[in-house]
Amino acid sequence: MTMQSMIGRFSAKLRQFRSASGANVTIMFALSLVPVAGAVGAAVDYSQGSSLRAAMQAAADAASLGTIKTASTLTPAQLQSTAAGMFNASFNRPPVVPAVTATYDAASNTVTVSASATFKPNLMSMVGVTQMSMSATSKATIAAKTWQVCVMVTNPTSGHTLLVKGGAKINFTNCMVQVNTANWDAVESRDTSYIHSTNGSNCFVGDIHYGDVVPPKDPTCTMFDDPFATYVVPVNTCTYTNKVVTVAGTVLTPGTYCGGINISANVTFSPGVYYIQDGDFKVTGSANVTANNVTFLMSGANTNIDIQTTGTLTLSPNNDASAGQWAGFVFFYDLPSSKKNSGAKDTIKNATVNMSGIIYLVGQPLTISNNAVVNVNPGSILADMILPDGDATLNLTGTLNSSLAVLNSMKKKSAASGSPALVR
Repeated sequence: MTMQSMIGRFSAKLRQFRSASGANVTIMFALSLVPVAGAVGAAVDYSQGSSLRAAMQAAADAASLGTIKTASTLTPAQLQSTAAGMFNASFNRPPVVPAVTATYDAASNTVTVSASATFKPNLMSMVGVTQMSMSATSKATIAAKTWQVCVMVTNPTSGHTLLVKGGAKINFTNCMVQVNTANWDAVESRDTSYIHSTNGSNCFVGDIHYGDVVPPKDPTCTMFDDPFATYVVPVNTCTYTNKVVTVAGTVLTPGTYCGGINISANVTFSPGVYYIQDGDFKVTGSANVTANNVTFLMSGANTNIDIQTTGTLTLSPNNDASAGQWAGFVFFYDLPSSKKNSGAKDTIKNATVNMSGIIYLVGQPLTISNNAVVNVNPGSILADMILPDGDATLNLTGTLNSSLAVLNSMKKKSAASGSPALVR
């Protein structure tokens, strides 16, 4: 009997008592105790019934959330057994023994757990209410999770666009690795090299050829378009031409460096935006470079990043409002279309590089080699290819809570990597 039926029946009994006549005061008083006791009993039994139903709902929620994690790998019988076990582990109310059923909808990746039971009231039986029916239903799915895209490989057709070899290592943390290359051999890890993601998602439009790549690629992966494709680095009047730094302790100031910058001694860049036109950003010898609150905008057919120092580079992006759309970039490489995919490349050898922000090298491959260590925390690298080699290490950490607003452009949801969530 449902709660509505119980209340209706009790109300009818009260109406019958009110319309009754005859007998004496003693009999009337005795009879009046019946509806009073019934009212008290209704309140007590209703409260207990509500408590039982709330406990059933909580147990059904626990069962659906727990079962969805493995539902796609279970047979119907295993799904039923797993859900019932989880329900019973959460529900321990001796007055009732619910019947539990569980189903899985592969199309929506949803588990539905239903429980039903009857409860025998303790006091309402005096008015003819012998049982109360109750039920609970819970649905759970794997909710989409938002990731920062910390690596985006943009070459659409070449093979081995994310390739580690020669003992090189890539460690990604708290982010999505997005490889837009559609080839069957887009991702590869050779010899003792590896590509490992911790608390991350591997969205590879193409496939893993072979090697130590953890975790496996997401079951489905969609392209992630370049959010900065329309950005254009302006051509400016030269402030400096063919700048060479050979004196330790040199301090450089923002401006336009035509012909590039060639550094072979310790140097500090003052905060601001630096334009490098038609020349390399080159660091050699054992030079150390400090560039905090600095953005390098690079353009021209003869421009490359060429870092081969055995020293250390410490870089953080200009994040001032005055930087405009360039705030949050460490490097932005605006290549002419004639040079993209032309065989030129950006190189980091030997050096230790510690940086944050976005490194934008679309149209060019990035090679990291000769024991170089590159730490990006937090930040993102966008490049045509990423190719660590020769015992190099790339450590890259993502975050959804960075003070660098530009990283908000590098967010993506992955339906395959979220957490269990209730569907109401």
